[in-house]
Amino acid sequence: MLIQHTLRYLPAQLFSPLAQLLSMVLWTHWLAPAQMGIFTLVTVTQEIAYLLCLNWFSVYALRYLPAADDEAGRLRYLGTENAVVLASVLGGALIAALTAASVPSSTDWLLSTAAMAVYFVSRSAASHYAERARAQSAFLAYSILQMSGPVGGLAFGLAALQLLPGEAWVLLAAYAAAQAAGLAAALPMMGMRWALTSPDSQLLKSAVKFGAPLIGLGVLGWVAENYIRYLVQWREGAATLGLMIVGWALGRRCAAVASMLVTTAAFPLASRLLNEGRRGAALDQLRANAAMMIGVLVPVTVAIELLGGHLATLAVAVEYRQLTADLLGLSVFAGALRNLHMHVTDQLMVLDRRFGMVAKVDVVEIVACAVASLAGLLLLGIHGAVLGQALGSAITLLLSVHWARTRLGFVWPTVETVKVMLATSIMAVALLALRPPSTLSGLIAGIVVGAGTYGLSLSVMFWGDLRRLRATQRV
Repeated sequence: MLIQHTLRYLPAQLFSPLAQLLSMVLWTHWLAPAQMGIFTLVTVTQEIAYLLCLNWFSVYALRYLPAADDEAGRLRYLGTENAVVLASVLGGALIAALTAASVPSSTDWLLSTAAMAVYFVSRSAASHYAERARAQSAFLAYSILQMSGPVGGLAFGLAALQLLPGEAWVLLAAYAAAQAAGLAAALPMMGMRWALTSPDSQLLKSAVKFGAPLIGLGVLGWVAENYIRYLVQWREGAATLGLMIVGWALGRRCAAVASMLVTTAAFPLASRLLNEGRRGAALDQLRANAAMMIGVLVPVTVAIELLGGHLATLAVAVEYRQLTADLLGLSVFAGALRNLHMHVTDQLMVLDRRFGMVAKVDVVEIVACAVASLAGLLLLGIHGAVLGQALGSAITLLLSVHWARTRLGFVWPTVETVKVMLATSIMAVALLALRPPSTLSGLIAGIVVGAGTYGLSLSVMFWGDLRRLRATQRV
């Protein structure tokens, strides 16, 4: 079932991150480094606004959305949801206004504030309803909501930059328009109830009880992921942040793409198994998810380390190129380490409602990454800051896996990990022997050789498992 659901989520999990990767490259040709820095600060600030205002209810919906045949429960939920979303709109608009006042801009403050507010509100709403669509297994609605911002924003942004100046607020307005269009298309598919009624007090109390601890966890996770942006801006300024953010964001996005390709379906499936009292099956589901993530993250990290310089040379604007090439592989590595614990062992802790344990993991990551990154920034500059992030995430991964194993009964897929490492090593040898030139044809040749070598090697390593899977499907 995990593979079947993963394939249904695949379009959104593939095209959205690819659009984000492409947009990060394209915007280097329109935005000056300072504007790139402002754009990225606004987008990550929206994430904290969503965490504070709405994410707690989104997580509750993903875990406890009433079943389709529970008509009364559905009506109570929908009425409560409308009230919560409306309140989040007001909160998001306020945070947007504060953000607009805190970043430098050559544009009228009212115009910047309006663009940021609509972006904040539409992005948060799309994120929330995408989670509800995932809980309902509404694959089409989920895909529309997930792709409206990245894919639609890329298209709208390209059109807007042909007519308007290359400033952050132009892109924010374009993304907001695309997200609003996605909401208009997807919401009618999800059984909405448009009437605004008083929220159900018992449901709201349950949502707060379950979701409120996750606000703190979400904030801790957000700090662990994004503090480096504020650290670099504080020490080096918005222009340096803009130069750094391309390699950093591309690397982190590559790691997120690789992980989300296989992990989106795991949480709701494991959640349902736990609700049915089948803890052992839920642990097996998460273990399978870990094996699949390893099978994707490890080769992607190595391939980008070997081929990332070619990508930067071909795609990124000259002003951003050198630093992007330097940081890309290391950023993917740091992102891969963080995604592993976030989407495997940390998820098990959340499912078991061990929120205190998750909080400790997040605090360890923040402290370890912050100390190491600050030391690296002072000693080695931008490169040292990213290296410190990788070191902190490695420490956190080891801790999270250790606690999940010793306290929650999770078994890491060690044999599968070794097989993936061997297949990846064979792929790396093939790429090093090929030595593709820094041309488009060379990059394509490297991708084809790497993917083919890895796929063939992995098939040999897992031949017995593949035969058993085919036999099971025939039965």
